[in-house]
Amino acid sequence: MEAIAVSWPKLEQRKVALVARRDLRDAVSELRLIIAMVGLTLAIPIGVGSGVRAMALFGGGTAVVNRLSLVGAFFVVFIPASFSLVLALESFVGERERTTLEVLLSTPLREAEIYAGKIAAVLCVSLTLCYGGLIVYCLITFAGLGYFPVDILLALGLSTICQVAAMVAGAVIISLNARTMRAANVMASFIILPMSVVLQVEAALILLGRAEFLWCFALLMTVLAIVLLRMGFNGFSREALLARDVGLRHPLRRAIGAVRAGFAQRPGFLRLLWMRRIPMLIAAAGFPIGALAGFLAGSTSAVPPSVVRPVLSSLVRAAGDGGALETALAIFAHNLLAFLLVAVLAILTLGLSGFLLTFVPGFLLGFAAALSSWTIALTGIVPNGLVEIPAAIIAGGLLIQVGATAMHMDERGGWSARVLAALADYIRALRWLVPALAVAAVLEVWLG
Repeated sequence: MEAIAVSWPKLEQRKVALVARRDLRDAVSELRLIIAMVGLTLAIPIGVGSGVRAMALFGGGTAVVNRLSLVGAFFVVFIPASFSLVLALESFVGERERTTLEVLLSTPLREAEIYAGKIAAVLCVSLTLCYGGLIVYCLITFAGLGYFPVDILLALGLSTICQVAAMVAGAVIISLNARTMRAANVMASFIILPMSVVLQVEAALILLGRAEFLWCFALLMTVLAIVLLRMGFNGFSREALLARDVGLRHPLRRAIGAVRAGFAQRPGFLRLLWMRRIPMLIAAAGFPIGALAGFLAGSTSAVPPSVVRPVLSSLVRAAGDGGALETALAIFAHNLLAFLLVAVLAILTLGLSGFLLTFVPGFLLGFAAALSSWTIALTGIVPNGLVEIPAAIIAGGLLIQVGATAMHMDERGGWSARVLAALADYIRALRWLVPALAVAAVLEVWLG
């Protein structure tokens, strides 16, 4: 697996602050921009907080008002956070279009100091808006309400820092690699789509009202923010940025050439398994870890059975109720779709989808064992699991490698070529994995 350095570059705070102040002056140089930021900080929190207080005064119900107050806090924090995406996307490619980037890069500042200064400027503006809005909202909403969830609000505040840092780091990476502002705006969908899923998960956790879940969520977002920040530090090179051409011709021809190069001279299947043994061991560990987590979740009722039972029932229904051939085809199609879906998500999730390919079946197995017994649960995956689980381990390991390759950025470039080569390994391995899934489906129908 690609090695990722853990040491951070040395920075002089004075020089980082110099770049940050320069960008802050640009960000607040227009009166209309200042009015928009003040509006985000004041108008929205005042409106949302007034709505919650009105519901409390006119008999909305204590439980409903309490839950709504938490949702309002999430809403107030999220909207200003989205402003960080615009500033971060503009950080490098915007200066390039304004022809001021060459002046900045010609200074004796180190790459890491320039990068850290721009990150600090965007974070300063975004977090000021987020926490300013949250403070205004809390003063309006919770004063005299008799309800102030300190633990949840603290967890929300920490997760907000990590979310904004992740969004900013990802957007700055896009700004480094985009040739025009228009291209950067299009590529921003690679941040918006995953973050929309993250925000939905956070909203669901807030509705649950369990602070410990929010703290775990904040920890995951912290890891993501560190990974993305590290990617940006590794991939930033002023020479590469200045040498990047704008509007290169024949993009389709260049894309086809890159794909062909990715598939050229790839190792054989057995050689590939040996080369990727470490990510495959990580994927293999996902199954027992998931089984243990599922058993603990089921036996302690940390996850209600009513939540998991529909998932187990849907998997049973996916097998179909027709003849043996139709059932085998349904099982095969379901497993193949899972293998293809996690491959599509491998880059966006930085390989997490590959780990989930083994963790989720293990979790369902452990949860089923908690509801019945390990004997009954293990009987349900024999003998098809003897083929299906190794196939999932191989596929998960190759996708973890894709994620590790996507994390590893080099100032010399070549990111696309490395990612395409990792994806090519997975696609070539499907020649062996797809027949294995077919064999597993046959075993499940005729011998299961």
